[in-house]
Amino acid sequence: MGRDLRRSRVVVAVLLVLTFLLITIDYRTGESSGGPRGFLHGVVGGVEGGVTAVTRPVGRTLSSLAHPNRYHDRADRLEQQNAALRRQLADQGAVTQLAGQLSALRLLADKGQYTIVPARVVAIGDVSGTDWTVTVNAGRADGLAVDKIVINSSGLVGTVVSMTEHTAVVRLFCDPRSRIGARLEGTQLLGAVAGGSGPDKLVFTLYDASYQVKPGQRLVTFGSLDYVAGVPIGEVTKVTEVSGLSRTAEVKPFVSVGSLDLVGIVVGKPATDPGDRVLPPRAVPATQAPAAPQAAGPPNGAPTANPSAPSAAGTPAGAR
Repeated sequence: MGRDLRRSRVVVAVLLVLTFLLITIDYRTGESSGGPRGFLHGVVGGVEGGVTAVTRPVGRTLSSLAHPNRYHDRADRLEQQNAALRRQLADQGAVTQLAGQLSALRLLADKGQYTIVPARVVAIGDVSGTDWTVTVNAGRADGLAVDKIVINSSGLVGTVVSMTEHTAVVRLFCDPRSRIGARLEGTQLLGAVAGGSGPDKLVFTLYDASYQVKPGQRLVTFGSLDYVAGVPIGEVTKVTEVSGLSRTAEVKPFVSVGSLDLVGIVVGKPATDPGDRVLPPRAVPATQAPAAPQAAGPPNGAPTANPSAPSAAGTPAGAR
């Protein structure tokens, strides 16, 4: 071990002597890339490159420790860019969703030939059970008036009860004070739907108790001075009472008040009653699969029964 140490010291001393010698030669002759110096540079250059490759990552780590804000700032910029991209994608999704709702609303309005003012729900009233209202961002300046019917792409939402220049309060169909004239699909039988039983149930009172109301029948609004006709209301789920001159039934509304967003206020009536054409088409029941065709005869190779032989079913009981 001592011999190796002495040998290393000798090598270092030789290299130092050569270095000073080459510096002296360069100074006197002006040579830098050729001659002895060039040869020594080629020998020692590889060692220098290896040392640099090892020490560079360590230097970068020390630099990051000495200047941490530079990397934190970069991370903050990347996070801000990601947040901006997420907002942009969310905005595009909201625009696409709103465009779909508007298209469906226009389709229903076209079926009934209604003139509507589109608006969005911007506030919800007290929905504790005694007051079911929403506020929309359209008002008197947009041609709205009290008692106008409000719809969405599924049907009846409610009626306008008050307004300002640019907003209006809509009483939803499920409000306890709501009472709207209705007609049974396919008939001229009239009645009224009333709220007060929660957001998913209306009470329909048919004025003619002699008519047998059945579950599955649907309701639309009937026309009056204030209300337009033909707006889909809901479907009868259960007949609850027959008394006096009227018949009562429970109705499931077509519109879900919990997901209201885009609505349309009907400001213009159709020239004629649209009847039932605004109602959604009924689902077509699935047809039964056709029965498998009966085989014409026994499979190939199977024995053929003798038609003259008596069958087991035709043999009298007790016969041997």
